[in-house]
Order: sequence, then C-alpha cells, then structure tokens
Amino acid sequence: MALVYWFADGAGEDITRGGSDGNTPIPTALVRWIRAKGSPDLIVYGGDIYPSGSSKSFNEFFSQMDGDVRQMCETPGNHDWKDDPDLPATGRIPHGYDTFWRAHPESKQPVDVTKKGAARYDHFIDLDGWRLFFVDTGDNETAAWPAGDASRVTWLRTNLKPGRANILFAHHSRLSCGRHGNNDKLDALWQALFDPDGTPRFAFTMAGHDHNVSVYGPRSKEDPEHKSVAFAEGIHVVVNGAGGDGHYSQEDALRLLFLVRGEKPDIFDDDDHYFVTRINLSSATAADVDLLDFGKHAAGDPAPVPKSLVKIRL
Repeated sequence: MALVYWFADGAGEDITRGGSDGNTPIPTALVRWIRAKGSPDLIVYGGDIYPSGSSKSFNEFFSQMDGDVRQMCETPGNHDWKDDPDLPATGRIPHGYDTFWRAHPESKQPVDVTKKGAARYDHFIDLDGWRLFFVDTGDNETAAWPAGDASRVTWLRTNLKPGRANILFAHHSRLSCGRHGNNDKLDALWQALFDPDGTPRFAFTMAGHDHNVSVYGPRSKEDPEHKSVAFAEGIHVVVNGAGGDGHYSQEDALRLLFLVRGEKPDIFDDDDHYFVTRINLSSATAADVDLLDFGKHAAGDPAPVPKSLVKIRL
C-alpha cells in the first residue's frame, strides 16, 4: 500500500495566512498534518508558486514546507512560468522553478537538462503497481499542449503501463468548474490518455488551477465535457486547487461564463474550504481517492468527505 497526497495553488509570497494559529500559511498547515498523521509515501504540490515563480518566491515556498522537500514533487503551474514572460515560447523554461528543483536532488522532482521547454519536467514514478505521470502544463497560456513538441506525446504513450494502472498529475485539468473552466488547450493530452479506439488507459486525472474542488465521474475520449459514462469507457477527473490562495466561486463562474463550457461536477464540489486529496494505492488493481476537508481555517485535523470518494477497481 502507498499513500499519495496532493494540494495546490497556495504557496509563495503574499498568500493567504490563517492556519491554526492565525499566522501560519495554509499550505504549511496542510503539509504539517500530512507528515505528522498521514503516513505519506509521496506529497505532490500541484503547482503555482505566487506571485510569479521567482527564486525569492520559491525560497518562501521552501520555508513554508519547513525546509523539507524530500518526499515532494511539483507539477509546474502557470504562475511558475511567469518569471520570464518576454522570452520566446520555443525552448523557454521557468527559471525560478528550474533553479529550485535542480538545487534539491533529494526531492522526487527530476529536471531533465537534456530536454528543452516543458518536457524537462515531465516524468513518472512507479508506486505499488501504479505508474504516476507528471506532465507540465504550466505554459498552457502560451501554447496548447504539447507546445509544439511531439516527442512529449511519444514519451507518454510509450511509457504507459499495460491496462489502466496509470494516473495523470498536472496543474491544469481538461475538465474544471470555476473561474478558469474547461480547458480545450489540453485536448491533445486528454486524447493521449486513450487508445485510438477510445479505450481508456488511465484511471483518473488529478489537477488544480481553479481554486476549488471538483470530482467528476468517468468521461469519454470524444466528449469529456458532458455526462459521465461507465468506467470501462471513461476516465475520472479530480480537481483540487483549494490549497491556500483563496477560493473561486463555481456558482459565480457558471453565472458569468454561461456554464463555463461544461456542467458542474456530478460527484462532489466545494468552493469555500481548504482541501487535501488523498490517494490510497491499496493494491496494483485498487485505488481509493478522497478529499480531506480542512475547513475554512485549516485548524486541527481534517474531516474525510465520504461523498467525494472515488473507488478505482481495475
């Protein structure tokens, strides 16, 4: 059995404070609980070091993580890519992110210096019969995935485990409800999660970006933005960006953006509490995914949310 924890969108400078003592940053309160009581095998920070992924901001992040990233990796977010906005799109890298993680080889976040651009941060980790893929979507605002680099598609497809014991982690989600909404710039990535005949090769996707939580039933290759399908035909979508930097209202987004190019989550949603996602890889063919609710102030122990539970059985 392996336990993986995810939180996102809450670290860096000028972020929300108000943990259990009223001064501790929310992500610090979350990671301290994970380490003290969660028995983690891996902790994933799902991206965005505020405000712009500078080395100064990453130093603050390191302090917020209590100076310990040994069990951690990070899927780069769009804010991590804002440190050099004037550089050309081709081959550019987020320098604050790159510098920080290269300086911490004890972490679970490799940086492949032989590759250019976002491909430098794509990697996978094997845990208890599952393969966890970490794909950089942070530069999504500049170019749709794979950002002109077809080798990233080849890398993903050729490294899949047989069957469906594959999980995707990225900052952005193909399906989301909130200020940002659904993301058709990730359609090529979503398509790559299925065989050409539509057979799903991943069990679920995990992302952040919208500062709320959304849990969706399985979605199909050709029509992810609408109704859920049987698990044999689709992939679950989990979004949790409620890691500390305030919240985005799903209802306001639905009203302002006219359904945000999709529907509200059909399993669970929340937009005013802080959450950690817990992934229990209980065997090579079973995984349970649920949310731990830290409330509005991340004070004390979280409450598991039974309604959010997704039980994966391959």
